[in-house]
Amino acid sequence: MLDRILLAIFTCFALLFMATLSVAPYPFDYLVKTIPILCLAVLAFRAIPGAKGRLIGVGLLFSGAGDILLQVDGAGFFVHGLGAFLIAHLFYIAAFIRRPALARARLPILVTIAVYGCIMGFLLFPRLGDMLVPVTVYLVIILGMGIAASLGTENHALVIAGACLFIVSDSLIAINRFLTPVPLSDYLVMGTYYAAQLFITIGAARHIPHLTSAPTPDKKFQ
Repeated sequence: MLDRILLAIFTCFALLFMATLSVAPYPFDYLVKTIPILCLAVLAFRAIPGAKGRLIGVGLLFSGAGDILLQVDGAGFFVHGLGAFLIAHLFYIAAFIRRPALARARLPILVTIAVYGCIMGFLLFPRLGDMLVPVTVYLVIILGMGIAASLGTENHALVIAGACLFIVSDSLIAINRFLTPVPLSDYLVMGTYYAAQLFITIGAARHIPHLTSAPTPDKKFQ
């Protein structure tokens, strides 16, 4: 029951934050933005067994910290927010890269992530200026997160989808900040971001022992 309540709170506050983007900033908007991620963190600690749950839970907590820092970006905390999300992705990588294997079914995803990363680097690097090093490091880490999700044979398809959506969300931030304005960027960024974190959390609770074996019954939220 508690898990379903957490999912309900996640949904309500995610929709509330997106509905109020047009009037931001407003008092405590960073809390409205972060509450959905904190709900997922609690859910991860509860619903995902073992070290994997702890790693993803901590990753979500760092994501929440990054959300707050980016929401008060006017105070110059962009790099700090980037750092918080970088740490979050390192925890995600540690959680995802279990029993790695180059499965043929996931090879197109790996190739797509690699090619997409090269294209983003080609477009961004000439425009980054003083941000070249931190953004490059972040790009490598988030692509590594997507690759780890694809290589880990215990990862549900939702985890891979979430990792890819995370890459898309952060790409939109980079394009909008360093290349060209993206129409409705705030809505697109937050929509893909919330979906990414939700898919990662729910997918991580659905254990798949091996890609070549029949999946075990999904772990249900209680």
